[in-house]
Amino acid sequence: MSRRPLRAALAVALCAGLAACAGYAPRPLPDAVSWQQPVRLRVDARRIALPALASQSIDPDAPLTLQGVAALAVLNDPRLQAARARLGVAQAQAFAAGLLPDPTFSASREVPQGSGGGATSTAYKLGLQFDLGSLITRGAAVAAGRAHLRQVDLQLLWQEWQTAAAAERDSVELAGLRERDALLREQLSAAARRLRRDRAAQAAGIEPRTTADADLVELQSLRGRLGADARQQASALGALDALLGLRPGTPLRLAGLPQYEPAAVADAASNLPRLAAIRPDLLALRAGYASQEQRLREAVLSQFPSVSVGISRARDTSDVNTLGFGVTLNLPLLNGSRGAIAVQRATRAKLYDEYVLRLKQTHEQVAQLLVDLRLLRSQRRDLRSALAPLRSAALAADAALRRGDMTLPQAQAQRRAWLDQRLALLANEQQTAQQTVALQLLTGSGVFSPTASR
Repeated sequence: MSRRPLRAALAVALCAGLAACAGYAPRPLPDAVSWQQPVRLRVDARRIALPALASQSIDPDAPLTLQGVAALAVLNDPRLQAARARLGVAQAQAFAAGLLPDPTFSASREVPQGSGGGATSTAYKLGLQFDLGSLITRGAAVAAGRAHLRQVDLQLLWQEWQTAAAAERDSVELAGLRERDALLREQLSAAARRLRRDRAAQAAGIEPRTTADADLVELQSLRGRLGADARQQASALGALDALLGLRPGTPLRLAGLPQYEPAAVADAASNLPRLAAIRPDLLALRAGYASQEQRLREAVLSQFPSVSVGISRARDTSDVNTLGFGVTLNLPLLNGSRGAIAVQRATRAKLYDEYVLRLKQTHEQVAQLLVDLRLLRSQRRDLRSALAPLRSAALAADAALRRGDMTLPQAQAQRRAWLDQRLALLANEQQTAQQTVALQLLTGSGVFSPTASR
């Protein structure tokens, strides 16, 4: 009888503790970089939480459209994969917020020394105690954990939006550079033909050397532009490969610049009053604010006295058995959670101001993008209207130069004017596409033609 209750209690406590324990398995870090292969890029767009991308039908064997590149980036970007791991952390935190504290078990044993004092048996004491204070704040803690989980989930969705927009911007830049290169190479071929012709005419004594030298200068200028574009293409391709998890420098087949749809831009502008209910970053800020409200409520509830209750079973050395009940009350006289309440209130005020500022900045950014797009559309009309006359002037200048009715510098100036106009029109189309991608990100709408390429 002396040791049986103590041993039984210890055995029960040990079994309960072991049953609640989690297992451990090591997970070593990798020593080498693992790259995606283009043929292994995931193309199941249905897994994407963005409806405009989830509906995409991606053919890996065809040139990638703008939305196709965005969908692949959302599926394969290594940074998004790391962000999804943070979502798992938030889920674990929300789970932990709903758990109650474990009860406290205590056990002691006293063996009498000698036979004096009437000691007839070994003494022991068993105690079980539970803190009831956590029940007061549990509701607020659980609500705060759930709101935080929603915040992290929305932040991940916003990161997916940003990744899609970044992939689209890089794709637009790369497609624009490739179209610019095609135009410059066309001019390079024409300049090379003129150089060969003028050198032959120089050898025959028909033209002076200065004509061929001027052709050579024009040829080198075009080669310099192509060299600069090659570096920009390498940078844009590297950024796009990084979003897709590919080895730097992996070539990609891309469709051309997307079609611009004025009606779709107008629809995007109509989303402006509803941005607070559309944008994941704004929704995440609202969820974070709701979580902070619950943390403040939890701090306020912590002002109430914390109560712990416990029961005990004991026997003294005189073989007197007792069964006891105890209550421990924490009196909030000096601290009273006043410091915690002040911190949580200040944090709530900061989050309130951050949300208001983000909402205002969003409206300002959308308004500025709409102004920029209107200006680019107006500029595009002007560039297009002057393109045909400049082409005619360049062709007429070449004919006049061959007849001897125009000087070489005048003819070259006409050719440069036509080339610059075509390059300016191409730059306008690229800027329009980039600004439209930004508008799509800020308003959560698709603003390109469904054909996605010209």
